[in-house]
Amino acid sequence: MKYSKPHLPYEDQVDLLIRRGLDCPDRGRSLRCLKQIGYYRLSAYFIPFKDAATGNFRPGTTFEQIIDLYKFDVDLRRLVLDALDAIEISVRAVITYHIGKDLGVFGHADPANFATTFNHADFMKILRREESRSTEVFIGHYRAKYTSETDLPVWMATELISFGALSKMYEHLRTSFRKKIAREFNQPQPVFVSWLHALTAVRNVCAHHSRLWNRELAVKPELPVAWKANGIGNDRFYVIALIIQTLLADIAPDSRWGERLKELFNAHPTVVLRAMQFPHDWQARPPWM
Repeated sequence: MKYSKPHLPYEDQVDLLIRRGLDCPDRGRSLRCLKQIGYYRLSAYFIPFKDAATGNFRPGTTFEQIIDLYKFDVDLRRLVLDALDAIEISVRAVITYHIGKDLGVFGHADPANFATTFNHADFMKILRREESRSTEVFIGHYRAKYTSETDLPVWMATELISFGALSKMYEHLRTSFRKKIAREFNQPQPVFVSWLHALTAVRNVCAHHSRLWNRELAVKPELPVAWKANGIGNDRFYVIALIIQTLLADIAPDSRWGERLKELFNAHPTVVLRAMQFPHDWQARPPWM
């Protein structure tokens, strides 16, 4: 089957929306939004407003409702990125500290500290590639002064690699060492490993300005026993919100992130929270109370 949909000028895009039942009273604003956002990106937010049988918008649906949902998602991604910044910095610091303390300054460069299934050589290639790309002053200073060293100290290395590479490195450390780090965050190590992978994937979604509302998680985190008992799902945003709030309670106990999340939802009262698996009484449950 060949793709036959033609390119549509902005004016024709507005006409198409109107033909499909969308109320666009301010045509000029609709045009500006389509130019700023793009039809295809905006179409991801049509989902709750369409009739499944006909594919048309339900009667009474307005362009402003779609824009409100889009703006909610933009603000949600910013809020999540803000929390992930704090979490990532803390995770980097704790992993770095324990490797340096227990495995040595160059512990990350020794394959004996990792599971045999870990491709340590590839990890070191990634690290050296990131070093070659880096313009950090500390790298130049280190290489100029310590000319006999092959590797960077762990506290420099972990500043260069991505959060995804860091989480993979952590996942393949010896089990006893993984447990020690996970205890710093009050989680069993298999749960904590899965959380880091899930948060990395969500961070990538946010960084690429992709839809977070109503998205099925590509990486589904493992749930603590109590969460499973309470019927918490692991394939929509609610579980990510739980993970963030749980980690921030230890990392940044004065954080207002949970309150800011509630304020965001209150500012967009028509957003369907069940599409993100939020229970109807979520605000009355821990850790949100």
